[in-house]
Amino acid sequence: MKKAILVGCGAEIGANLLIQNDSEKDGFAIKMVVTNPPAIDKHYPKLRPIDGIVARLAMAQPGIQSVVEIINDNTLKIQGREIHFFFGDISKECPPIQEHYDIGFIATNKKDMDLNSPVALNMLRLSDIVLGVAESDSLKSIYGCLVDLTSNEISTINSMVVSAGMYCLGSCQTNGMHASLRVMVEALHAINRNASHILSIETDIVHPDTPNGVLGTRSFEGRMQDARDNLRPSFSQISMSQKKVMPWAPLINTVSLRAPVHAPGYQINRFIVEDNGALTTNLIEKSIESVSNALPYVVTHSQSPLGGRAYSYERRCSTILSDSNHLLILRPDYLAKKGLSEIIIQSFVNNTVGYTAVVRAVASNIAHGLPVATFKEI
Repeated sequence: MKKAILVGCGAEIGANLLIQNDSEKDGFAIKMVVTNPPAIDKHYPKLRPIDGIVARLAMAQPGIQSVVEIINDNTLKIQGREIHFFFGDISKECPPIQEHYDIGFIATNKKDMDLNSPVALNMLRLSDIVLGVAESDSLKSIYGCLVDLTSNEISTINSMVVSAGMYCLGSCQTNGMHASLRVMVEALHAINRNASHILSIETDIVHPDTPNGVLGTRSFEGRMQDARDNLRPSFSQISMSQKKVMPWAPLINTVSLRAPVHAPGYQINRFIVEDNGALTTNLIEKSIESVSNALPYVVTHSQSPLGGRAYSYERRCSTILSDSNHLLILRPDYLAKKGLSEIIIQSFVNNTVGYTAVVRAVASNIAHGLPVATFKEI
């Protein structure tokens, strides 16, 4: 059993990792958490930072508090698993933790996803393998939705067993695009083609706002402006991963809006592929089912007209809408005469529970000594 340490325990990724971790299945157990102490309230003087952690867990999964036990000021038991907490800022000092860990998770801030950041340097002292839950040009990547592919399908993949070093795992929206890409690779394989026949991708996103959003207009930048009744233009980390995965296929991210809604988000991926008219929606549905059977945390499909809330607690990255209104294949003359098609895949992408399931799957492969899909830094 591998031992893991988590840095950052917000109500999104950090809390969900603590909730989802099943040591018997995963091959690793999160034993230690390093995080800034949650704020206390003068109206509740008896409450401690550890009570704030319970509150974050409850925000991540309402009702989980019924199976959380506070052992002392620095220890919780979650569904029978004992987890110790160190309350402090790891960017300022390395915690006085004597134990060494096999796997470390950084679930803090994108700026920490750098080998030279104070958080990364301290984490590499505490753990053999460090996994950052965001995107970074300067780090090698491990992409969980592409784990079973090789360089035969995507030429940039280096499938390998990881035993040391620091890697980024991509953002939630990066992995959402990769879920659709994984389906496209499966469909292309059925017609004797691979990812090299994808000529371009265009991605549009509606992203749920996060608890870190700022009320009040304090900046020109959309994400720092009032979230209420305000469509906020933003940007995505997807194009960063495209340079690593498919540098030959330009990826355009024209729309990335943040909206005050709950997870999951909504994503539209438009693939231009060289298929000579061979792809069909039925073939793509079969490809979704094939990937879902092999990697259930990556993708499934639905023909039911449900809203995103129906999928908010699914431990899965992406749910593709496969009905005839949403899964589309277009062949206008200017594409068809070149043997090209436009495949439009629309999906709900879960940026909390589902993304955590991808992170957990990557760490599980590492813990069990299985190969993962790695990509070079830029």
